Amino acid sequence: MKKILNIILISCFSLTVISCGLITEESSDTVAVDTAPTASVTTATITTSENAVVQSTETGTAYLVNTAVTVSNLASITGAADNQSNSVTISSAATNTNLPATGLADGTYKVYAVDAAGNLSSASSNSVTLLIDYALDFDGTNDNVSANGVATELASSTNLPLSVSAWVYPDDGTKQQLVFGFYKNTNSFKNGPSVWFGGSNYKFAYYNDSFTTVHSSSTYAINNWHHVVLTIGSDQDGVLYVNGSSALTFSGALNSGGLDMFSIAVDYDENEISSSAGDEAQYFDGKIDEVAVWNDEL
Repeated sequence: MKKILNIILISCFSLTVISCGLITEESSDTVAVDTAPTASVTTATITTSENAVVQSTETGTAYLVNTAVTVSNLASITGAADNQSNSVTISSAATNTNLPATGLADGTYKVYAVDAAGNLSSASSNSVTLLIDYALDFDGTNDNVSANGVATELASSTNLPLSVSAWVYPDDGTKQQLVFGFYKNTNSFKNGPSVWFGGSNYKFAYYNDSFTTVHSSSTYAINNWHHVVLTIGSDQDGVLYVNGSSALTFSGALNSGGLDMFSIAVDYDENEISSSAGDEAQYFDGKIDEVAVWNDEL
């Protein structure tokens, strides 16, 4: 009986050895992967007195960085010149956060986010354009600019062709207000080509003497910058572009010649030329910048 018992034990031992290569151990533990956040920014054109609206999918810090900076790690952002980036704490994930543009140079900016673990995101897909705020800020009550000399540089017989461009930042869209316009004061007053904004409809418009006002088909938000270009050919046909797209077209622009006034931010009427500018309700309320005039069609 003892002999049989030994055989059984040996056999069991042998089976155990043979089975060792087939035994595996599984773990129910989950391994966490620490990934970088995703950064985003609302596309806009802003000035140094305004904010970029940014988000991150994780709490941490968001950086507004000039695209002139080559970003490979956090040090390349924090080591850039002071006027190339700004930052803000992200205290709530996936929530709009204002990031001030104070002190930054002009240019195109993207957003990067860093989470609490130090992971750096890729650049945001959208960007913001930053303009240095040298703009004139008109109070809508009595501020205006006269640049009459540019009017006399136009063709004396017809005033055409002509073009005017400007950056416009309206604070009020509920009143009809002049952005810029030409006038003839000498030998019979005339309202020349002019661009307006507002009048309760938040639209840009074109007007000149003996002409029915033409309004843009689209509305435009106040408290935002808009790039406006008026261009009129020798054939009296004109286009008003806003933010790079045609906003309105017209035919029969004034071509009587003799324009001798150019006004920014306030309209003139014939009986106001000798004393003061036009109705207070028609003073522009907002900012205007980089006004340029050409005696050519663009």
